[in-house]
Amino acid sequence: MDRLIVNLASGDYLKRRVILFGLYLAMGILLLFIGFDLMQYDMLKESEAAFDARIGRVLNEKQQLQQEIGKLGRNLSDDAMKAMQKEIQLINQLLRQKSFSWTTFLSNLENRVPSNLSVSRIQPDFNSGQVILGGVAPSLKEITEFVGRLSKEPFEDVFLMEQEDFEKEGKKGVNFSIRFKYNAKGGGV
Repeated sequence: MDRLIVNLASGDYLKRRVILFGLYLAMGILLLFIGFDLMQYDMLKESEAAFDARIGRVLNEKQQLQQEIGKLGRNLSDDAMKAMQKEIQLINQLLRQKSFSWTTFLSNLENRVPSNLSVSRIQPDFNSGQVILGGVAPSLKEITEFVGRLSKEPFEDVFLMEQEDFEKEGKKGVNFSIRFKYNAKGGGV
């Protein structure tokens, strides 16, 4: 005997079961993500505590070292540390100035200066590695030629900072100022 099965449920009821299954599945996945985030949060808290402990140890060691150095008669307060850093920077600057080869620099520069252009000022900045050069040229054409010549090794980043036309005793000319970086292998700025 075959039984006759009649399903009186509507199609919406069947669709609702699929939708509920999908929602439960999404909720399960979201709960997994929340659990994962909580685990990461816990690990981050542990890491933060360990980091704080390390910082505390370093600060204690710094304080102990400052006390020991204070016993030796040295002052290592923050102001004294800043003053010492300034002294170190000054010493480093003096060493850079000493290692600067003026002979090589002037020889390289002389090969680049056009004959009708005169240089009146050379000002190296040993901190930034820049050189500011000032002078007089008959016209802007010579300055442009000079900038082009300076754009080759060992000079770089050549920039015409200013130019000003002048007339003195019936002679016309252009005052100029050029900034560039000098990178000689054996003793640039």
